[in-house]
Amino acid sequence: MRTKALLVLMALLLLVGMVSAQDTDIVTEHSTDYLNDETLAVQEGEEVDTSAYAKEGPYTIGFINWSTANSWTVQIDEEIKHEATLYPEIEELITVSSDGDVNKQITQIEDMISLGVDALLVIPVATEPIIPALELAKEQGIPVVVFASAPPGEDTQVTTLWADQVLFGRLQGDFLMEELGCAGNIIVLNGLAGIATSDLRRQGLQEAIEACPDGGAGVTVLAEEDALWAYDQGKLAVERMLAAFPEIDGVWSQGGAMTQGAIDAFEAAGRPLVPMTGEDNNGFMLAWQERAADGFEAIAASEPTWQSRVALQAALRILQGIPVNSFYRLQVPTITSETLEQYVRPEYSDAYWTNSLLPKEVADEIYMEASS
Repeated sequence: MRTKALLVLMALLLLVGMVSAQDTDIVTEHSTDYLNDETLAVQEGEEVDTSAYAKEGPYTIGFINWSTANSWTVQIDEEIKHEATLYPEIEELITVSSDGDVNKQITQIEDMISLGVDALLVIPVATEPIIPALELAKEQGIPVVVFASAPPGEDTQVTTLWADQVLFGRLQGDFLMEELGCAGNIIVLNGLAGIATSDLRRQGLQEAIEACPDGGAGVTVLAEEDALWAYDQGKLAVERMLAAFPEIDGVWSQGGAMTQGAIDAFEAAGRPLVPMTGEDNNGFMLAWQERAADGFEAIAASEPTWQSRVALQAALRILQGIPVNSFYRLQVPTITSETLEQYVRPEYSDAYWTNSLLPKEVADEIYMEASS
């Protein structure tokens, strides 16, 4: 009887130990739980059993950024690097850039597999071409987290975090249609045709136009160009459009730097500013703030730079064997004239993206403008 009682006691102690281990989450222990904050990320898809990926730290995490050629992707890097410093369980965070080259990204995925990373985070350059490389990672027991992109395949990644890009474009489009009363001539600045983010945002604009009482018959899209979300490309595109069209009533731009370029092009041409849409980068928002008193109307949607730290939290949960959802839909906050002052940072450079979770001391070090 004593032996039986001892065995029961040992089993109970083991069960308690297992429950305690499962209840201990290094994300909530060391950071703020952004992954389960529905004001940031809404859980969708199926719950994924991650027990097969559970392992003890220390961990080596790989992150492949699709590019670091613009300030948004650079801040994505800064966000994840800061988040990684919060966890003593992370021995190394390896970050690389694919420079917009999908073949380079495939090689980088294979390199990360060879290095034996414990988890891999990827912003795809293109989704379908990288599927075989991601399948290889899965075969090697490396969990993959995809973010800032549509999921490459059905089961090549454990989870995906992505903002609703159609909603992004629709929010911008609804603003512009309201400003114009669903009548007038507009020009359109896209990112890059064929890239899901750009195409879906453009779809959102089209939905906003078609939602007008007349189905959009009163709206004319004079011209549209791919301007690569860049200031210089946006400015050049709008200069060409201004030369071609004497009457432009609104600008729908899916990127803040492009909109900043559009503002400068209008002013250089001596043309009055018209309502414009943009993104939450500080350069555009400073330009907007400086002209707001003169009646300039604008709106900024946000593709959050903090999503990289949320993706890292998902990876850490997977490595602990804690279930995650197969998809997280990131929220798309919009900044209006009423909320502009809460976000714009006059003391920071144009490169800062204002919907950020970087601590002030970190952001100050990176983005504070030198005193004149």
